[in-house]
Amino acid sequence: MMFDDLVIEINRYLEEQFLHDQARLKHILNVYRVALELGEIFGVDRKKVTIAALMHDSTKKMTFQENYTLARIIYTEKLIHEIPKSCLHAFSAAALAKVKFKILDQEIIDAIAYHCTGRSEMSVLEKVIFVADYIEESRKFVDSEIKESAKTNLDKSVYLIMKETENYLTKHNWPLAKITQKAIEAYESHKEELND
Repeated sequence: MMFDDLVIEINRYLEEQFLHDQARLKHILNVYRVALELGEIFGVDRKKVTIAALMHDSTKKMTFQENYTLARIIYTEKLIHEIPKSCLHAFSAAALAKVKFKILDQEIIDAIAYHCTGRSEMSVLEKVIFVADYIEESRKFVDSEIKESAKTNLDKSVYLIMKETENYLTKHNWPLAKITQKAIEAYESHKEELND
């Protein structure tokens, strides 16, 4: 399918899914705008950014069981059980991209799947979607340091978001995903690079 046709099809799907949840649709479009801006700064393919950003929350209206069943098409039960339930939609959205929209580019699939948890050794595209999801304009709670670093030091921004997430979850006695914890540890093992 041609890129323009694919974008039209994805947008049509999103408009149908979120017809009665305009706030979610607005969030997706905000993430898309921020991701395009960051992608431009860090030299990421605009088409990949577009597809990953539009698809990242595409399964948010599904039930837990629907998300689980869809995610299991391409992800192992072990992986799914290691991520927080609140992040399951990321993996089902990646599966939806692959199954429904025939998106086979693994970098795009990974950017959708890991936009919620992050992970060690993310591609620049993954980092762009991860950061854009967190800092888009409707997220009023975001620290200014994270927003500022997003345009100059993507790794620093990713690390700060992960640390903020960790602090929030700890405060509420909720578990942090193992892959997020490993990513934090990886960043902290070469923390001096985050201050460049």
